[in-house]
Amino acid sequence: MKILLYLFFGLLVSPSIFSQIVSVSSNSSIHIASGSSVSLGGLEIEPGNEYAITGANAVSHSSTPISSGQNSSVNRVYSSSAPLSGFIGTLTFHYLDGELNGIEEANLVLELQAEDDTWTSYEGTVDEANNTVSYTFSDAVTFKAVTASASGATLMIQEVVTQSNTIVVYPNPTANRIYIQTQENFRADLYDVMGRKVQSTHQNEMDVSRLSKGNYLLNITTKENETTTFRIIKK
Repeated sequence: MKILLYLFFGLLVSPSIFSQIVSVSSNSSIHIASGSSVSLGGLEIEPGNEYAITGANAVSHSSTPISSGQNSSVNRVYSSSAPLSGFIGTLTFHYLDGELNGIEEANLVLELQAEDDTWTSYEGTVDEANNTVSYTFSDAVTFKAVTASASGATLMIQEVVTQSNTIVVYPNPTANRIYIQTQENFRADLYDVMGRKVQSTHQNEMDVSRLSKGNYLLNITTKENETTTFRIIKK
């Protein structure tokens, strides 16, 4: 028997209004007992041990697929504002026929996005009658987004050189340094997702080794006050 368990303590659970499903305040948490399960708008979490989703965190749903090159997920993606860490148990991903995005149901795999924005595929169990794909994790995983895609069609972010007409920025993703290649005089400003400037330089390289993992925006402004923006992923 599966028990739907919610702990209401500073917790908002609602239909997919504005795509947000669950919001947990900073002093609150959801505790899910072992053997029970919680369905977050179609993403079912069934932990092997007692599991807690602690605030501040919010789980939302999007109908925009994740794309990487020629590969794409289904038209259903769940994401959390803070990573869900140390999970052991079963995740069951529910989908609608109209969300398959051309993918054969029999080929569906579960996709989890890690803190460094990379995606990992897990070949689990597809139940075409109930429109679900599920996977049981025996080792702890940490993730911040969940979707499904076709087996073999990885959503893994590849390291690429990001460039405009006159500026090249590499490597991206990066763990230690960003190199900026251009013939122009420039100023480079790096911002976090909250819009806070975290670094600035006029040099052709920037040390980002001490920054937290995640997404950043790099603005490169030339002496003509023309600004080009690059999305940087810190591993």
